[in-house]
Amino acid sequence: MKKIIMYVLSATLVFTTLSFGIPETVQAAERAVNTATVAKVQTLKGIRKLKNDKVKAVILGDSIAVSQGASDPIKNGWNKDLRRSLYKTYSNNIVWDNKALSGVLIDYCLTRATEIESSTDVVFICVGRNDRNFYTPSQFSRKYTQLIRIIKGKAPKADIFCIVEPPMVSLDESSFMGIRTAIINVSAKTGSNLIDVWSAFPKDLVDLDAFMKDGLHPNDKGYKLMSNYMYDRLVKVIKTT
Repeated sequence: MKKIIMYVLSATLVFTTLSFGIPETVQAAERAVNTATVAKVQTLKGIRKLKNDKVKAVILGDSIAVSQGASDPIKNGWNKDLRRSLYKTYSNNIVWDNKALSGVLIDYCLTRATEIESSTDVVFICVGRNDRNFYTPSQFSRKYTQLIRIIKGKAPKADIFCIVEPPMVSLDESSFMGIRTAIINVSAKTGSNLIDVWSAFPKDLVDLDAFMKDGLHPNDKGYKLMSNYMYDRLVKVIKTT
């Protein structure tokens, strides 16, 4: 019965994607982000420190930012796995300051961002899932832009990485697409760095379910996929700078 339901959901998602899929303007924005990223990596310094020293990193976000859904977030969270992978490559640690909290909106990130120390090397923003139910993409975009402005004011030398969170097993996934578009656009406009984790996950709901704990939060396998995607992106950035 579960498989039948999942196949029905999958078929419905395909129809939804065809009807409400990412418009050409979004695809253009993604191409613009890629171009902006190439230019931006020349000035990245925070994450590059891993070659020779530890890196101080802040996480701002919601339940996915704190790895809710993992069997043991302390051991199997995406940030813990990312630190282990990067340490094996560079023999230096990322020291995390996770200011995220389950169930929050971007407003919480705006508050916690004011606590960021000037010596911070990297800031990862992992928020947006909950906001889709409270803010229009335009409203979210303004708040996201404000958040990046605060971060730059508190830690001018920090690299900023904007994470698009994973898809969810739901028929209303189309409601998140506007938020995803906003993150892509703001990332490009502010000269930040995009990590589109959403694109790494399966879009078929049956396949996606294997990576999810409860339809919204990834399981250990899902967070490992998220971590691997981020690792590849960061290593590429570090090698380019």
